Amino acid sequence: MISISPSVRSAGALALAGLAFIAYPVLRGYGVETGLAGAALYARPEWLLAHVLGMVGFVLLAIGISAVDERAGRWATWGAFGVLPYYGAEAFGLHALGIQVQRTGHADMTAVADLFRYHPIALTVFALGWIAFGAVGVRLIRLARRRSGLERAGLLLVGIALLAYLPQFFLPAFGRIGHGVVLGCGLLLLGYVVQSGRRRPADVEQELVAASA
Repeated sequence: MISISPSVRSAGALALAGLAFIAYPVLRGYGVETGLAGAALYARPEWLLAHVLGMVGFVLLAIGISAVDERAGRWATWGAFGVLPYYGAEAFGLHALGIQVQRTGHADMTAVADLFRYHPIALTVFALGWIAFGAVGVRLIRLARRRSGLERAGLLLVGIALLAYLPQFFLPAFGRIGHGVVLGCGLLLLGYVVQSGRRRPADVEQELVAASA
């Protein structure tokens, strides 16, 4: 049986998460999300694939980032728990809605999308997930101050991108794609750092403890 070291697994998770976050906004598609045009957007296979990749990205980020910082990994896990239900509805629910609207021609049915997007409970859970990811972003930016080289660059890119994830939903297509590239490149850099053995998972935590002693 082939044994894979924890650092290789974590690096692989970070790298795959990076690729998923780059592909997600590219494949998603953009345009009017009401009426028959909205149904056509939701019904695209790429819509489903893009959101599945987004969900995979969040899970892999939570798994891989623990190799960089355990506390950030815990917060990212809670963040993933918060955003995944919403993403699941976007992926599977809206895709099925789009197909049904195209079959029936009832364009007004696309208004159903807003019934869950702006449902108080759905929005609350979603927001809590982003608060957790925001905490991860702040944590990584703070850790970057004590690192250098590729690791510093990766921490800054991922940290900034996580803090900007919620606002980027309101950007035009090129902004959302650019955000995905920034986050993806940051994760790829961190994956390379972890895989190359240039640092140990506990380095940052030990440095913070020593600094506060």
